[in-house]
Amino acid sequence: MTPPLLWILPALVALAGGWFSSAWFYKRKIEALQVRHKAVRQTEAERAQQVKRQIAQLQAELAARPPLRAPPAPAPAAVAFDARADTAAAQARRALIDKLVPDHGFAPSGIGSAGFASTEVMSTVPGGLP
Repeated sequence: MTPPLLWILPALVALAGGWFSSAWFYKRKIEALQVRHKAVRQTEAERAQQVKRQIAQLQAELAARPPLRAPPAPAPAAVAFDARADTAAAQARRALIDKLVPDHGFAPSGIGSAGFASTEVMSTVPGGLP
C-alpha cells in the first residue's frame, strides 16, 4: 500500500507546481497584452481626436468660402425635341441597326468548322506583332 502513496505525493506536488507556474506565466502574458491594448486604445483615441480636428478645420474652411453661383438655366428651345431634325441619314442608320441586330438583341456571330466562333489575335502594342 505504500508504493502508490509514494507516487501520489510527488504527483500532487508536481500538479500544484505546474498549476502555479502556468498561472504565473500566463499572468505575465495577460499583463503584457493589457499594456498593448491600453497603448492601442490611446493611439486610436488620439487618431479620433485628430480626425475631429481635421473635420472641424475643413468645415471652417467651407464656411469661409463664398457661395457658388448657380449655373444658368438652359433655354427651353434647346431642350425641346425637334421632329424635323430626324434626317434621312438618321433613318438609314436606324434601319441598318434594325437589320443587323435580331429580335433577341444579340449581334449575329458565325460558327467556324470546329464548332467555335472564329477568333483573331489582336496586338496590344500599336504597330507590334500579334
